[in-house]
Amino acid sequence: MPGEPILIVDDTPVNLKLTRIILVNEGYKVLTAASAEEAIELLRGFHPDLVLADIQLPGIDGLELTRRIKRDENTRDIAVVALTAFATQGDEQKAIDAGCDGYITKPIDTRALGARIRAFLDRRAESMAGLAPPASPDPASPDKIAIPAADLLVLRRRFLDEGREQARQWLLDLDGQFDANEAARVVHQWIGAGGLLGYTAISRLAREVAAILLERPLDQTQLRESLANLAMAFTSPRDARDAAVPESVVEALSGKRIALVGLPVNEAQRLSVALERSEAEVVFFAPAEQPNAEEVQACHAVVVHVRPETAGCAWLDSSSPLGGYRPLVLAGSRESLLALDQAVQSMATEFLMDSWEPEEALVRLCHSVSARQIAAAPSTGGNNAPLGRTTVLLADDDPTVLTLVRAAIKNFGMECYTAAEGRSALETIRRIRPNLAVLDVNMPGMDGYEVLAAIRADKIPVRVMLLTARQQESDVIRGFMLGADDYVVKPFSPMELMARLKRLLSR
Repeated sequence: MPGEPILIVDDTPVNLKLTRIILVNEGYKVLTAASAEEAIELLRGFHPDLVLADIQLPGIDGLELTRRIKRDENTRDIAVVALTAFATQGDEQKAIDAGCDGYITKPIDTRALGARIRAFLDRRAESMAGLAPPASPDPASPDKIAIPAADLLVLRRRFLDEGREQARQWLLDLDGQFDANEAARVVHQWIGAGGLLGYTAISRLAREVAAILLERPLDQTQLRESLANLAMAFTSPRDARDAAVPESVVEALSGKRIALVGLPVNEAQRLSVALERSEAEVVFFAPAEQPNAEEVQACHAVVVHVRPETAGCAWLDSSSPLGGYRPLVLAGSRESLLALDQAVQSMATEFLMDSWEPEEALVRLCHSVSARQIAAAPSTGGNNAPLGRTTVLLADDDPTVLTLVRAAIKNFGMECYTAAEGRSALETIRRIRPNLAVLDVNMPGMDGYEVLAAIRADKIPVRVMLLTARQQESDVIRGFMLGADDYVVKPFSPMELMARLKRLLSR
């Protein structure tokens, strides 16, 4: 049940702070310790259901802490999950031998952390069936905590400044007093902190340096090159990104003010980092603030997170002036977005559903603030036809998908043609010139990308939606830059698909 007590043990302050925020916002009662010694002292009067402990702690390490927890009859029922910067077979076996109930590899995926912890707790509950239930959470504890978004920006700047200076100092020390053990300790912290703060490229480069530091003798040439790359990443994190942001997206968003309203702290953090990479300016608003404020009028687009805490706020009021003069992006779970009134849905220029990737968010915001769609065909009267006169080409090699989606399209009064492979889909599009094409990415013969490229090369004025089983950044960018107007990740509900189709046709 939500509200279980958890103890986090990590010697990196930013990791402790942000991991605590994520888990408290998931409903857990959380205490933190900066060392194993502090954790042991806390466990004398605090009995958590789970301990989340970094393996590489100063003094008593995380594995020894686990052994002591499991040896003590008063604490052995506590689930222990190890945090490690490496996912090698040796690490896993060491964790298991010490008594860990599982381990999580850094950098932590902030979106999946809550689900991972829930799985460990459920497994513990099953193993303890028949024992006394865990204590109820303290009713006086707040359900949510938050760190101001501005404070997150300060944390990120401090992380970059300190990392840049330290990496440069190490490069100078390589010819003299270089302390490999101390460097390994700090780099280990960067692996976790970089992931939590949204700097995945820095986290990846730190992991590479950490692996080199484990080698004996040290390869000075390789270490110097890797440290130089890491120093450059701290100096210019935008240039060190894992997936290149297309120049057209940077040009569209550079200098633009983007308002973020009511986003959970970890989501605001990820989106802020992505927007920084595009040289956009982020402005934060609380759901209780009014959307007609002067500061909002200076923004080029608004992103509002839809969830119970923001329901009923003025930002989601269809009579609000916001929708009339500012592009609106609605973010949240697909269930929350689809439950909105049609009038509110129609306010949105884009939807950003949970599990979004940073590059997807940038492209959708680019679509919202740009006067034209990136690499897409121009609108025609046919594309904005009423639903009753709309023709759709549906292409997918899965017969079940074809049957279900075709039925949904027909139920909305649209005419639907189908194709089971890419070449026949392209031939049909050239022949009937539909208003909209729905293309599966992984079709035999010509795949969805190839069909899309051919459509754009032929300058056929058709809206294109891609169906994909993956949500990788490279897939998102490739689809949008070839001229896709939208995409949906499988599995999807027919209602979600139809909501997106209707929004495309209304453009």
